[in-house]
Amino acid sequence: QGALLLADPKAISNPFYRMAPSWAIVPLLVLSTFATVIASQAVISGAFSLTRQATMLGFWPRMEIQHTSAKEIGQIYVPGINWLLMTATIALVLGFGSSSSLAAAYGIAVTTTMVITTCLAYVVARFRWGWSRAACVALTLFLLVIDFAFFGANVVKIEQGGWFSLAVASLVFLVMTTWRKGRTLLADQIRQSIVPLTDFFELMVV
Repeated sequence: QGALLLADPKAISNPFYRMAPSWAIVPLLVLSTFATVIASQAVISGAFSLTRQATMLGFWPRMEIQHTSAKEIGQIYVPGINWLLMTATIALVLGFGSSSSLAAAYGIAVTTTMVITTCLAYVVARFRWGWSRAACVALTLFLLVIDFAFFGANVVKIEQGGWFSLAVASLVFLVMTTWRKGRTLLADQIRQSIVPLTDFFELMVV
């Protein structure tokens, strides 16, 4: 697309489809539709999985989780998240009104996820896989250079709609940390009111 725009700046209106000859527009549109369906299914499955893991780790309120397979533990359906995704998708389409505006929000979301994933990969490689610090730092810095290049290119899109992704991420982070902190405080209160087993056994003996 970059090469096309350098050769023909007028293609800025739709550089992706303008790359193909006229006879390939319809096949490319069909291919894009299938790719969109596959990507949406990945997002839905990922949202279900992350919700389940966050609930198990105490970072999210308990929700109804339906297991759809008797053999695969990872095949689940979370009705609440499914309806939330549907509502949010419809609201986004109506709110932004164009794919170009949505692309700005998408670009910020993807590139920020890349940066966060690289940072988490360092933690896993260093403390779970036992890699040396030098190897972890070298690989992480190499990946971060690439990630920040993409992220920096998308920073200009924050005002064009990328702010929405950051706002949603901040809201989810606030809910998760607040829920986790509340559970911790509640557990401390319950722990203080529970009679230790040693004292309980002494009372029983008496």
